[in-house]
Amino acid sequence: MIDNAHPIALYLTDNWFIYPWLTKHQQQVVLSFAERFCDETEFWFTPSIVPSEELAWLVAANAALVGGAQATNCFAGVRWVYLVGDDAFDGELSGDARGHSTVRINAFDLVEESQERISGQQIAIHEFAHVLDALFGITDSTPALRDALELHLENRRNGIEDIIPDVVFETMVEQNTREEFFSYVSEIFFTDPHGILNFYPPLYNDLVAIYGLNLAKQLPDLNAEAINTK
Repeated sequence: MIDNAHPIALYLTDNWFIYPWLTKHQQQVVLSFAERFCDETEFWFTPSIVPSEELAWLVAANAALVGGAQATNCFAGVRWVYLVGDDAFDGELSGDARGHSTVRINAFDLVEESQERISGQQIAIHEFAHVLDALFGITDSTPALRDALELHLENRRNGIEDIIPDVVFETMVEQNTREEFFSYVSEIFFTDPHGILNFYPPLYNDLVAIYGLNLAKQLPDLNAEAINTK
């Protein structure tokens, strides 16, 4: 068992928005997962990124949220993680996953999105959701995932905005795949679970089952926080 005086625990307490909201058991799962992930994965840093253990810890902690409830063996298939700068990607990309062996993540976005809770923005969650999907074929695997996508497409046809940004639809069209939808709703689930619950409750229930976390009961409602600050 890793205690909360462990360097990873101390760092996450101050630099990862979700960590203080997790139960003690959930924190232990994250810490054990992260420690093993860091031991077994090679981290590479492009010249614009200063190598640090802390960046690796953030990647591993987010990977733990995605893979902690699954038989992923701490994502043992992920052999290489590249922490890169802004110049590594074209357009709006902040990361990519190549099958289940290699993940690239914009280090600046990783830090910002880990420190500040931003609805639908956590690139490490997004890319490890792709890895999980590559391992288990989760896209379109439940009625709620299929129905939620159809609801989003119907909203688009009727000019109705919802929690899914246009870039997700555009990426699905460009790549002729629905995988982007699962990864993006996973980002929302971990940053704004009430948003998913309000958008389509069955989808929220399926994500709870997939990830083993009922975060709407643990995290404050972002929308309520916004209203209270006006």
